[in-house]
Amino acid sequence: MKQNFFAIGFNATNAPTIIRILIQGGLNIKEINCFPNHLLSTKIEMIKLFHILFAATCIGSMFVYSHQFTDAYIMPKWFWVLFVLLWMLVCAAFLILQRKSVVADMAIWGSIIVFSCWLQAVYGILQYIGLFSSHATFRMTGSFDNPAGFAACLCAGLPFGFFLIIHRNKYIRYAEWLAGGVMVLAIFLSHSRSGMVSIIAVCVMYLCGRFIHGRWWRYLLSVSITGLLIIGSYWLKKDSADGRLLIWQCGLEMVKDAPWTGHGTGSFEAKYMDYQADYFKEYGLQSRYAMLADNVKHPFNEYLGVLINFGIVGLALLLGIVWALVYCYKQNPTQEKKIALYALLSIGVFSFFSYPFMYPFTWIVTFLAILMLTVDYWRRIKVNKWGRYIMYTAAMMCFFWGLVRLGERAQSERSWREASKLALCRSYDKALPYYVSMKHQFRDNPYFLYNYAAVLTETKEYEKALDIALECRRYWADYNLELMIGENYQHLNKMKQAKIYYKNASMMCPIRFVPLNFLYDLYEEAGEKKKALEVAKKVMEIPVKVNSLIVNQIRYKMKHVILKSEIQEIH
Repeated sequence: MKQNFFAIGFNATNAPTIIRILIQGGLNIKEINCFPNHLLSTKIEMIKLFHILFAATCIGSMFVYSHQFTDAYIMPKWFWVLFVLLWMLVCAAFLILQRKSVVADMAIWGSIIVFSCWLQAVYGILQYIGLFSSHATFRMTGSFDNPAGFAACLCAGLPFGFFLIIHRNKYIRYAEWLAGGVMVLAIFLSHSRSGMVSIIAVCVMYLCGRFIHGRWWRYLLSVSITGLLIIGSYWLKKDSADGRLLIWQCGLEMVKDAPWTGHGTGSFEAKYMDYQADYFKEYGLQSRYAMLADNVKHPFNEYLGVLINFGIVGLALLLGIVWALVYCYKQNPTQEKKIALYALLSIGVFSFFSYPFMYPFTWIVTFLAILMLTVDYWRRIKVNKWGRYIMYTAAMMCFFWGLVRLGERAQSERSWREASKLALCRSYDKALPYYVSMKHQFRDNPYFLYNYAAVLTETKEYEKALDIALECRRYWADYNLELMIGENYQHLNKMKQAKIYYKNASMMCPIRFVPLNFLYDLYEEAGEKKKALEVAKKVMEIPVKVNSLIVNQIRYKMKHVILKSEIQEIH
């Protein structure tokens, strides 16, 4: 099999050195500069270290989690990945400075990715059979907070198993078939419809490419099967699928309001729930989506997210990048580049129905696939002596700056976690100094601002709480935040503003009872008996989605109010 390689550094020739590195480093070396022999072992060790760090990055991006962070399952993974990548940057800088040209067999990198995914799949299956507990309410999540992250990482990594399926050693091929089977089984057991559609679409494309001749026939068959899978997955969890249709419908309304350049980064969280509220103001409980409406934080479609944030211009740029990558493949099609395309295809299909780019492992696979597809162009880059010094200096500056920033953010995250623990124990006076000291670091973080406002509300500092909550509202449209703002306005006797926020919260999630209960109490306190009765009747019209103690108490209260009003009318 003809192999292509990924180059780090630049070129020279020395045939005997090639053999030594092949034996000692386990790498395919195409060209290397002549340099003193006493430096050879150091350079080989740096290359080995580079691959060890890459393995640590992949495994850490899948398994690391820590309850020292407020977000125990995603944020620690990002911290680990960024920390290890900084050390990889140091290794790369050293190799560049020493005029090193290392061209590494991509099968090594693919094997690391497959092994990481296999470990995650085994962990998930052991959760499924009950040997390990899940980290969430779902039966199977691996080391993630939900099945979406688990399935997204397995789908992104599985195509790299094709490196091993075509290996000359039959035992390695058998091991890959076994590992691939375990990963596919784990994806299906997770009940992730996005994962099922993604992995089957890639397998169909791979099999069609091997056994069906004629490009258009391959495309037609692949698209047809993928379409049938999407329809089947819709009926597998119809209510959940309808909920996503509501999100996409409201998301498209956002696109209509800023079609060309979008609303800006972070605009989905900042504005989406207002659009959902507007939808239910128009259609009310008669909409078939009313029972499915929830507090939404993601568009469940990465392409829609790009449209909302950056508009048609942003999506066109993304499609241009995709076209450029396909062009790079067609210029010099190889087996390695085809595998890179399969990996991007898997992530691309998954992105239609979920949010895979929330997880660092997906980014790792994406960047690696892009490097594989563009390797021919990277090889053409020539760097002179001063260029190497500049790159080395820049890399070291980034390294130290990155370490300082990561250290500061890690300390802030731990302090935030400590403040959250105190707040949960109702030690609000002890938690408040933490929030005051961290305000400048998390001034644009809506989750921090929400927690800060909640603590201020509990300590009855309503003016300050309202200021922080309204600041949070700039970054985040949220059902619970609307209730908090309304509550603070109510405590400050600003009833008109409180009504606005309670009503908006009720429209965001029209089958929730709490906003209407607050609104009833507000009218009752203001002596507006007629409006209070209207709210009570509206509460009784709402269908119960989840029967709970709070819902039963509110319904009993409103039923008693209506009954009392009817008795008064009779007399």
